[in-house]
Amino acid sequence: MTKKMEVYQETLFSFLGEENPQPLGESKNTKPSQKKGKVTKPVTPIPKKEEPIELNENTIIRYGGENIPLTDYFTNDEFKIGLVGKVSTEENEEEELRPITADDIRKRLEQDFAELTEELTHMSWIKEKNLIVPILQARKKGAGMKLGRRHGIYLDIQDAVEHKRTHMFFPASDGNVYHIRETECLTICTKTNHVPDLPNLKEGIRFKLPKIEWDILSEFMKISRYYAMQYETEVHGEVYWNGTRYFLFIPKQEVSKEWVEPTEIFTQDEQAIKVMEIHSHNLMNAYFSEQDNESEQAPILYAVVGRVTDFLPQIQVRTCLNGTYLAVDPKEVFDSPFGASSVSYELEQIKVKGDSNDDRSAAE
Repeated sequence: MTKKMEVYQETLFSFLGEENPQPLGESKNTKPSQKKGKVTKPVTPIPKKEEPIELNENTIIRYGGENIPLTDYFTNDEFKIGLVGKVSTEENEEEELRPITADDIRKRLEQDFAELTEELTHMSWIKEKNLIVPILQARKKGAGMKLGRRHGIYLDIQDAVEHKRTHMFFPASDGNVYHIRETECLTICTKTNHVPDLPNLKEGIRFKLPKIEWDILSEFMKISRYYAMQYETEVHGEVYWNGTRYFLFIPKQEVSKEWVEPTEIFTQDEQAIKVMEIHSHNLMNAYFSEQDNESEQAPILYAVVGRVTDFLPQIQVRTCLNGTYLAVDPKEVFDSPFGASSVSYELEQIKVKGDSNDDRSAAE
């Protein structure tokens, strides 16, 4: 390693905040290290043996946490008769029937699970359980980098030493991306708000379940309104999804005018998932307090309902990830009774001014 490269290497490592640079390993121009350690060799793909396996309509494929019936991928005729294969003869190719093999199963699974490629997949057959288990084989891992003519994006300082660019970008453990710029006399490291050649992302959520029915929210509003009018207290509720429908759970709790503390954990349905925690602010506005910030740390939905005695109460919804809160539009997760569906009234009497078609009826 040249003196210039050593200086450059130590310069980059100084940005790690360490007193002394950590060694990167030996380059081609240095002597091999005498330190013995574990050597990782590339994994050789497991040979695929096309041995017949005893399959039937009850055979199960276990993959990705699912038990998938083999009948989802093969017909009854294919079980009984076999698959059509080609056999080469001296004159031409002829078709003949052959038993289903493990690789036949893998190929059909690959249509739904793209990662089950021939190079990465070993099909394991457990005869005693009539079970087929696709196993993804581990491969050599890399830190990963993306290189352009003048810039590079790296996950490891060593990659930057070996593949230097004028502009280098590093994501760091503090959640920021740092830009390291090389000049003739300086190496400068600053936070950046732009990284070239990476996609633009925006904060938000995608609600993967059906919207929560209005009846669920309405029922909680009624409970909250009762306790607000009778005692001016808050109320806590939880919304669960059991795979087919939502239901509202009101746990045992201690309530007051300024706080609510649940004292019961939901245990009635182990398969149900908690989608939302919702609480009321009685006569106060809907907002998330400092106490809420301390309590609401899970990546689920949180809602607060305020001014519950008003004709139309207030509501705010948010979620949390790594201590950062993200506001959610309530209409993204709740069904509304005021949908934009077509109305049943004749509206020719309402004229829209300033439209591209002047005096056009709103009902047209």
